[in-house]
Amino acid sequence: MVVATQTKKASRKLYLESYGCQMNEYDSGIVKNILKEANYESISEAKEADLILLNTCAIREKAQERIYGRLETFTYLKKRNPKLLIGILGCMAQNLGDELFASGLPVDFVVGPDNYRQLPSLIERLRTNSKQALFNLTHLSRTESYEELQAEAVSGVLSFITIMRGCDNFCSFCVVPYTRGRERSRSPESIVNEITALIEKHDIKEVTLLGQNVNSYCYEKISFTKLIEEILAKTKIERIRFTSPHPHDFPPELLELMASEKRFCSQIHLPLQSGSSSVLERMKRNYSREEYLDLALRMKSKIKGLGLSTDIIVGFCGESDAEFSATISLVKEISFDMAYMFRYSEREHTWAKKNFKDDVPEAVKLERLSHLIEVQKKASLSRNQNCIAKDFEVLVEGYSRRSRKELMGRTLSGKVVVFPPTVFPPHSDAFNLDHFIGRAINVKIEEASSATLRGLPL
Repeated sequence: MVVATQTKKASRKLYLESYGCQMNEYDSGIVKNILKEANYESISEAKEADLILLNTCAIREKAQERIYGRLETFTYLKKRNPKLLIGILGCMAQNLGDELFASGLPVDFVVGPDNYRQLPSLIERLRTNSKQALFNLTHLSRTESYEELQAEAVSGVLSFITIMRGCDNFCSFCVVPYTRGRERSRSPESIVNEITALIEKHDIKEVTLLGQNVNSYCYEKISFTKLIEEILAKTKIERIRFTSPHPHDFPPELLELMASEKRFCSQIHLPLQSGSSSVLERMKRNYSREEYLDLALRMKSKIKGLGLSTDIIVGFCGESDAEFSATISLVKEISFDMAYMFRYSEREHTWAKKNFKDDVPEAVKLERLSHLIEVQKKASLSRNQNCIAKDFEVLVEGYSRRSRKELMGRTLSGKVVVFPPTVFPPHSDAFNLDHFIGRAINVKIEEASSATLRGLPL
């Protein structure tokens, strides 16, 4: 007797690189899950792939330059395998789709952040089209939130979840509203369910909620603060963080909740961009220097041990020496724990690109950036030195980057702490990380640099 068997169709190979923010990392997880349903297996070597995807960022000029360079390195793969498809996803695809096709680099299609559900059908059309037509799929949506597509953006015991997409602020320097569209929020139920699934499947201890402007989250009159309350009430997650809010509409009740709830981490990333009211006005940030300072000081007074970080741009259009000095003085007055600092670079389609001249010389931008970095390094060192002789609860994330004889974790305020394990096997070069990862350990701080705390477990 002959038994008929059904041969399973061999899976194709997907190689995906992600650039830019954590939201892009989350989107890459969504893409992998969508293509997994279309029989694509994710692999770690580009040379073995049937499909190469680059999920891109358009916020900084350097991020775009890296993509062009990466595409050049893929040219030989395309020549070796004409059936290989190469696609550009994300913000750069949305912003510069036609330019990418005109570059002469090996790009078969570009797909913006709101169109990932159509990837399987688009790829199939390309594979059955002998002429290898180019596809530009970059329409923006008012409704797409991918809320039922869990990305599983997991790193050890940490995870990231996108709770809303898009932005309605239209800051003059920013390309986000043009690449990710207008604001729309996921349902609280879908967010709670995703966190619960992450805890059950991956034993996640900490989640970071992502959005271009998280404090604008609103789903059927449920605010961002109410969302946090629901997560605290309906899940067993041990730590909640979020990024990034906008200073002009930061809700006071959110501070009250953070001050009263230990599981809601005492860390806020509050983008400043400039310490000059006149520059902030040109940036269309909708707050003044004085309003930002008042909010930052209220945060520090309300929340014990708050970790406050920020974003700053130097050399924005027309920035004078006096306006830059205003930024330096405000950075000194607030004393941030940490800052991401950049020189201004024009982005296509932004209001600033169309209406202002990028007139600060590059040498001046670099000089100002160097000065700002030195000021912030001193502030970071001072803030960290204030932690010496104090003890903190540290959630263990993994090995120290420099030594497998030490652990690394973060405090509730987001500070990185390196320390030896409580028990170390004699005559060993390592220890069993599984015994420690995900545990909250009290550590007394003994040393501090501008970036890291070092201590001993209690």
